[in-house]
Amino acid sequence: ALFKGVRVSKYRHVYGVVARKDQCYDNIQITKNAHDSNFCAANPKFLAIITESCGGGSFIIIPIDK
Repeated sequence: ALFKGVRVSKYRHVYGVVARKDQCYDNIQITKNAHDSNFCAANPKFLAIITESCGGGSFIIIPIDK
């Protein structure tokens, strides 16, 4: 049998909220290289971000509690 209609998403009522300024990080220059697809990674303790540099391979690790 063919599927008729639109599949209902369980996330249809979820909306994002803009974070306050004191909960944001400012002036972090992320890389602009097209081959770098994962610009950041996070776990419960740290946030890691690939940064822009002329040599490449640089990143910053920020503790989540700061």
